[in-house]
Amino acid sequence: MERVSSWNDVDIALKEIGECEIKIANIEGEATIAINEIKEAAKPKIAPFAAKKEHLEKLVTLFCEGNKSEFADKRSKQFNFGEVGYRLVKSVALPRVREKIAALIKSIKAYGYGECVAAEETINKEMIVELEDAALVKLGLKRTIKDSFRIVPKLEAIEPAAA
Repeated sequence: MERVSSWNDVDIALKEIGECEIKIANIEGEATIAINEIKEAAKPKIAPFAAKKEHLEKLVTLFCEGNKSEFADKRSKQFNFGEVGYRLVKSVALPRVREKIAALIKSIKAYGYGECVAAEETINKEMIVELEDAALVKLGLKRTIKDSFRIVPKLEAIEPAAA
């Protein structure tokens, strides 16, 4: 179709657009199946590297946990091939039951922490986490602070020959 000059042409164009969408979806579906088959076939090749990576991460984590005092001043250590370190992760456990969430939202508003409630009446966790402990107690919540360990290799520093 070169031109649309009538409502009938619009209808025909809509039909052709729909046919194109169906063909695209079919081709994408076939591609997804092929990709999943390739991924499944690659699993045995990946497994030894994934197991080795997991084992090395455990060894590094155990060593760093044993030497955690060295992270007291500086929370991370840089190396030639990456970085290890800790970062504080704040979180507040919120109820999952609908009635308890509704009651908590009511309490949050009643105590004047309305900014902790998102516009669609959900709890704004980022704001709740920043409340003082006394405010959390009033709301019946507990703060959890974890020292989360991370491992970040510098892939660009590792020779391409390792691939």
